[in-house]
Amino acid sequence: MEKQNNITPFEKDISKWYSDLVLKSNLISYGPIKGTMFFKPYGFAIWNNITKIFNKEFDKLGVEEVKFPLLFPESLLSKEKDHIKGFAPEVLTVTRVGQKKLEESLIIRPTSEVLFGIYFRENLNSYSQLPLKLNQWVNIMRWENNTRPFLRNSEFFWQEGHTIHSTENEAHEFAKKIHELYQKIVREYLLLPTIKGEKTIMERFAGANNTYTIETILKDGQALQTGTSHYLGDSFTKAFNVKVQGSDNIIYNPFQTSWGVSTRLIGAIIMTHSDNKGLILPSKIAPFQIVILTLFADKEPKILETANKLHSILDKFKVKIDDSNKGIGFKNHKWELKGSPIRIEIGPKDIKQEKVILSIRNGKSKVQYNLSDINNETISKLLLEYDKTIYNNAIKSRDDKRIEFNSVDEIKEIVDNGKYGVAFWEDNMELEKKIKKETGATIRCLINSEFSGKCINSGVETNKLAIFARAY
Repeated sequence: MEKQNNITPFEKDISKWYSDLVLKSNLISYGPIKGTMFFKPYGFAIWNNITKIFNKEFDKLGVEEVKFPLLFPESLLSKEKDHIKGFAPEVLTVTRVGQKKLEESLIIRPTSEVLFGIYFRENLNSYSQLPLKLNQWVNIMRWENNTRPFLRNSEFFWQEGHTIHSTENEAHEFAKKIHELYQKIVREYLLLPTIKGEKTIMERFAGANNTYTIETILKDGQALQTGTSHYLGDSFTKAFNVKVQGSDNIIYNPFQTSWGVSTRLIGAIIMTHSDNKGLILPSKIAPFQIVILTLFADKEPKILETANKLHSILDKFKVKIDDSNKGIGFKNHKWELKGSPIRIEIGPKDIKQEKVILSIRNGKSKVQYNLSDINNETISKLLLEYDKTIYNNAIKSRDDKRIEFNSVDEIKEIVDNGKYGVAFWEDNMELEKKIKKETGATIRCLINSEFSGKCINSGVETNKLAIFARAY
């Protein structure tokens, strides 16, 4: 297969295909330190569209936005032992200012449970102030040995929500509510058919009582943790001495949640939907849903006049007019690579016939439309069908990689062949560690089945299904 748009075909080298896409579609360029990136305007526009969707839903839940410090003293991290144990290999520290060695090293936030613990301690004293629901959109750092833009960065952007509640039940239910919300947003707007479940004890967030996850199965059969919601219990409030007085006048430690999605979502979109021609972007998060391509607009003023008129008519959508002096073939390849859902061509012949040429990003042919038929209603129907096709293709890709199996011995062959495995499972941490060491596969999540079956190891009847896959 030949390269298109100078992109390495994913059938030949999926790693190079992915790198070609993120660089040549102008989403990012590599930063000066391994695992960092220059987030370019087109890539950041996608991220901004995603954040707006999440913020709208968070507002409905009464979540307020904050911004907390980037650094905190190393001594604070050690207050929650399970937490520091989980993050220790990835933590970056600041030890000097100029030539002066600091008396105490400073931690660059790998996450902000520590900071929120301090904030809650200093700002809460009564149950009447609860629940308190906060969120911040920030960058964080976790040192990674094997990096890939969006999928695994040393520095990345995310939202981290932190809430604190009067009762254990209220906090736990809120963590599950966020879990449901993540699944809804990611499926409806990003068109990712994620698998929703709970992490095993071994795979939980460090210090959490429960971790709920949504997992995306990518083109290569590997899984990507796309969003997580954690019920933290009262372990962090005890570690940071957060106390409130209850309605019965008794002082106690309240209960917390934390939850987050990150720029990994962009990696999931690329690795789920895109092809050898370039990006395929869901219409609701594309920087431009429609790009109008002009031909010889510098010679025929009516062409640009018509393009501007269409821009005005299509006021429900994000529209871009590309009136550069490049040829129509170049422009088509450029916007196909960048994943614009709809392209509309206007040239001298089209103007004379009062027609335009319309292309759908995931379609196979161009279609001629009467100029008078291009309106909000027509485009809405086309984008609805476009998104539906993308989602159905993603479901098929995911399900084609699913293998149901009955023996632990089958796991390595399944993941070696770019698939993921599903089997009944009873908790066994030692076996889980052994599987990870020998096959590279982990249990991405546990899901509740309507039916029961025998655990592939113990033979005990259970309704818990485990999803085994290699992961980014």
